[in-house]
Parts: sequence; structure tokens; C-alpha cells
Amino acid sequence: MTADLALDPFDPRQTHAICDVAQRFQREAPVARVGGGFVFVSRYDDVRHVLRTNDVFANAGGFRPTGLHVPLEDRTLGELDPPEHEPIRRLALDAAAGRRAIESLRGFARDETRSLLEAILQRGRGDLVAELSVLLTNRVIAKLLGVPQERSDWLAERAEEIMHSEMPVTNRTERGEGYARAFPEFTAFVDDLVRLRTAGEGSMQDAIGRIVHGTRTGEPPPEKIVRMVLIQLLLGGSATTRDFLGHLFHELILRPDLHEAIRSDRSLVPVASEEGLRLAPPVLFTIRTCKQPTELRGIALLAGERVIAAIAAANRDEQVYERPDEFRLDRRDPRPHLSFGHGPHACVGAGLARMEIQTALDVFVELVAPGALRTAPGFELRHMPTPFLYGPESLPVERAA
Repeated sequence: MTADLALDPFDPRQTHAICDVAQRFQREAPVARVGGGFVFVSRYDDVRHVLRTNDVFANAGGFRPTGLHVPLEDRTLGELDPPEHEPIRRLALDAAAGRRAIESLRGFARDETRSLLEAILQRGRGDLVAELSVLLTNRVIAKLLGVPQERSDWLAERAEEIMHSEMPVTNRTERGEGYARAFPEFTAFVDDLVRLRTAGEGSMQDAIGRIVHGTRTGEPPPEKIVRMVLIQLLLGGSATTRDFLGHLFHELILRPDLHEAIRSDRSLVPVASEEGLRLAPPVLFTIRTCKQPTELRGIALLAGERVIAAIAAANRDEQVYERPDEFRLDRRDPRPHLSFGHGPHACVGAGLARMEIQTALDVFVELVAPGALRTAPGFELRHMPTPFLYGPESLPVERAA
């Protein structure tokens, strides 16, 4: 293992370059100790194995530095192990993943995409992240949850504030530790929504109502647990899709030929969405902790070592995907990418994300002619600061001459 293949999972300058070094890791050290008690796993089959084998690779600790204790109400779903994981995940699934609930939002997502994109096109300039993907994803998740639409753009601002902070990694900001202290206005807003539904006010058919009153035991969950689930839906349901749409729009601007191919054959929209997700996964990696000694590819792993399951690298495994760095619409029955995870911790919002992505892409290729937009002069692609997420901070565009 050479020193220059070391990787700090909390340094975004390194993690955002995982795609660039993926194949070198796979060739030279597919299971590599990279310092700090971390083991980097980059081959598709190995990453898939780590993600699905929760009895060996625990989720406790999640994306946080080793040894950082995070109270249950501030954790993500990906940081939970049994016995907490299953009942809390079920709450999130009941709220967000039903096909009927998702399909009921498709027309709304299409109308919002059209309205937001037309405003940019009429001006001849705008930001496809700040003025399209951020607003769209937050409006859709607000609609799903039953949040008043007049507050959805306010929620978008809070989500951007949170995702630009140290909160996703350290669980604190300069204001304090945990959501209640670090983002008191946001937390109070979520708590008020929960209390209203608990008191029987508002619709019992939206996601909040289903969480509060739709439990299988008949007993409403503790308010802090409902808050946790809602925060994860609000942030996870917007940030990751927001990030990916930014990459997808950028790819279409850089590749008029790709844009034209999708525009000419709209049946390629789902294909392009999945290929884009493979190449630019909004979550670059997850971190698991070895519960017991095990091995991967003949490399012994010790109990307590933390394993970086590099989704972005696995998605470009040349043993799985021919010419893995190319965006291709003609792959035949490719193996499923791992961008939504795999196994017991697969993303609960994958169905919603796919609906939004396909809808936004379909509207974009309908309204925007290939080559009609270009990035604004002086644009440099800069990514969001969270080390495990992958999305452009902004995408300013203007009408091409």
C-alpha cells in the first residue's frame, strides 16, 4: 500500500476526487488501510457485500469521526443498528416510500419544474441549482410531508444552511450541539408540525400524519423520534436529489450530443437518469464498523476498524462496467448501481428521488434545446462542503449566443 493512496474521509478535497482515483485503488489495493483506523473498499462486489452484511459491518458511527457520540434524535437512518433501526426505518418507509404517494406528486413535480425553468429561460440567465433543483426538491418534499407550500422555500434556505455547516459531520455548529441548539428555528418548526398532528390538527393522510398516527402498535412514537425521521426526510429528501440534478444539468450543457439523444427519444430518460446516478452518486461513500474480525479479498479486518464502502468507486469498477467513466445510453442490462445503497440500509427515498430526477430531466430536455444554454463566464465547478455528499454548490447559466 503506497502512502499516496491514503485518504481522509473527512477532507472533502480528497473525497470529492474519489471518482478520479477509483480505478487506481481497484488495481493497486482494492482493500486498503488508508490511515486513521479506516479501510477503503473500492470493488463493486466488496462494497455490495459490506453494505448488505450488517451483522458484520455495523452502521453505528455513520459518517462521523471515530468516537463521536451522537444522541439518537440527531442521528441519520444510516447511523442506526438494531434494535432502533427497524422500527424507525419503518416509520420513514411508511411516510415516504409508498408508490401511491410518490405518483400523486408526479404532476406537481412536473408543474414546479416547468415553472421554475421557464422563469430562468425567460430571463436568459439563472442558477440551475439555486433557482431550480434546490427549490424543486424542497417543494416536493414539503408537499409530501404536508408542510405549507408557503414555507417550502424557507425550508430550502434552512436546508442549504445546514448542509453548508459542520453539522452533518460533527453534529454541532458554533451555536451549539444537536439540531435543537445548532438550528433552533428549524427544529422548532419541525416540532410544531409534529405537535399539531399529535393534537389531531391538519391532514392525517400526509406523511407527518402517517408517522404520528399510523404506527402498527397504535401508540404514537416519541416526539423526538418523529422529529428525527422528519429531519432526515426533509434533508435527505432534498439535498441528495438537489446535488444529483445539478450534476445532470451540467452534463447536458457540456454534452449537447447527449442532450439531443435524450430529447429525440424520451424513452431514454430513465436510462440517462440511472447512468447519471452511476457516474455521479450524490452519496460518495458510507462508513461501517467491523463488529468482529473478518476478511475481504484475503485481507484480515479487525474488530473496531472502520470500513469506507466507496460507492463512487464501485460504480466505476471496470470489471463490472465496460468503459466505466463514460456516460453511455447503450449499456445492455448493466448491474444496478449502488448510489441508493444496498441491503437493509438502502435509501428509503429512492423511489421519490427517481420520480423527481426523471420528471426534471424530461421537462429540461423538452424546454431547452441542445446547446441553448452555457455556463456563465468565469464559472468553476465547486462542490458542496460535506465530504460524503457530491453536488455542485451552484450552476449559473446564460443563453448561448
